Amino acid sequence: MITRIWSDLPTFRPVTFVDGMNVVLADTNADSDETESTNGLGKTTLLRIIHFCLGSDLAKDRCLSHPDLHGVTFGMEFAAAGYVCSVERNTASAKQLAVSWEFVADLPVEAERIGDVAQIGVEEWKCALSARLAPEARLPDEAFKFSPAFRELAYYFIRVGKDAFVDPQTAFSGQRGPSKRVATSFLLGLNWPVQRQLHQLQEARTSVGAALKALAEVAEADNEKSIGDLEADRVVLEEALVDREREVSEFNLREDYHELEARLQALDSEIHAYLNDNHADTRLLAYYRESANEVPLFDGNQPVSILADAGALFRPEALRSLEEVAEFHRQVYANRKQFLSAEISRLQDRILLRNGDLSRASTAKTAVLKTMSSSGALDALISLQRGASELSIRLEALKARIDERKRFDRRQDELTVEIGLARTLLKQDLEDRRPAVDEAIALFAEFTRFLYKVPGKLGVDIKTAGYQFTFAIDRQGSDGVDQMVVFCFDLVVATLRARRGGKFLSLVHDSSMFADVDQRQYGLALQLAAKVSVAEGFQYICCLNVGALPTDHLGDLDLEAQIRLRLTDDGDAGRLLGKRLSPRDRS
Repeated sequence: MITRIWSDLPTFRPVTFVDGMNVVLADTNADSDETESTNGLGKTTLLRIIHFCLGSDLAKDRCLSHPDLHGVTFGMEFAAAGYVCSVERNTASAKQLAVSWEFVADLPVEAERIGDVAQIGVEEWKCALSARLAPEARLPDEAFKFSPAFRELAYYFIRVGKDAFVDPQTAFSGQRGPSKRVATSFLLGLNWPVQRQLHQLQEARTSVGAALKALAEVAEADNEKSIGDLEADRVVLEEALVDREREVSEFNLREDYHELEARLQALDSEIHAYLNDNHADTRLLAYYRESANEVPLFDGNQPVSILADAGALFRPEALRSLEEVAEFHRQVYANRKQFLSAEISRLQDRILLRNGDLSRASTAKTAVLKTMSSSGALDALISLQRGASELSIRLEALKARIDERKRFDRRQDELTVEIGLARTLLKQDLEDRRPAVDEAIALFAEFTRFLYKVPGKLGVDIKTAGYQFTFAIDRQGSDGVDQMVVFCFDLVVATLRARRGGKFLSLVHDSSMFADVDQRQYGLALQLAAKVSVAEGFQYICCLNVGALPTDHLGDLDLEAQIRLRLTDDGDAGRLLGKRLSPRDRS
């Protein structure tokens, strides 16, 4: 749970949270759009500070990246997974955070320890949060590659912005369908790894389909033949190649031609070997010459001077030992220089000797070629061989085109089969997890019945893209039903995570959750959150506006006792930041 929020901004109003229900109350009659006008009292800013401390991208936060907050440090303390962790992050150096060392000590992340504090990069911090707070999202063969990551899940636990309160599966603006399905299946305890695999297979099939489409477009532009026509061309080329190779094999040469050919091949191999050896020895020679010019790195007087500068006093025996070490290093350097000199001479001699052998072999090759060409048979044979080579190249190119077309067709078929198998596995797995699914469905029905006297429906099916989730509440002429669907879903997730030993058991809602909700359902929702959070053992934090409070529908709920921070518009001192941010330049 989240326990404290603070800042080094002198005017900032720190807040402390406890178990169960916590209220941040804004004493104003209207919400302000903080991300645009910066005139709000700070409810949404408080939630963004929590996200900031949990690794969000500062560049995407219009409020905290405001020039007036440059160089300000925000801090948060939370208790989770058996740890009490404190984290601080400065807007001027947002790539680094200071966190409790104990929280990251035994994790495979890079962090510098300074006393009880770890200096850690933001990406490493995200990995650490996933490892501690969402370990069930780690696949065994992926080390610390989490899917979904805690950073993504945090937007479900701490919803911010109007887009987050429209659809239970949507946690932030621009969120893609695959991300929604994987995250929702994870939150409900379903088989999210297979759901993710299904998305990957479908994306692969889409890529293959795009490749096939591109091939088809090229084929249409170039009057490309069908695979059947290409196969017919292949057969014709193969027969032509067989005929040409038979002509080459039956060609009559002078009697000693094959011996000359063998001699020529042997000379070619010999010349290549000489060249390769010369190349290797030349590179080694250059390396030895460069090494021979290097000066020794050891200065015998350096250790003594360093210690003397530090104020050390030496006994004569110690100075003799140091001199012996220095003499040892000088001798090693002398021996090394002598060795390099000998090796340089040896390599130079080898290269010179090999150059003579290379010259003799080249002369012999020239003589053999002259002998082979003098008969007149070589030109004819070369012509036949060139024709056979051209036919072979054309045939291989044609085979490659046919294989490419068939490979894409086969891969598309294979992916279709794999997608079908993954979907079948999801269906079977859904039945195997029926008790868990029924528990979520029953909770959703219970919570919606409390609000509307009629149970809502949470549906879980397997469709083309994998899991399909549907949420329905009988509207009965009420306003704000979409927000209450999100509210009940979040309450279901928080309850399930608490029952199953989740590591981060906080649920946070901005005032947008209740903006358009009927007063009766608004009051019932607050009563339900207070009761369930205490009964199930998770923390609930909500930001409310005093002017919109359903005071006549709170039942026995003592809302005043749940208030942890009261913000007012009576002067800047009543705001979260203790001041009003200056308007931004929109140019």
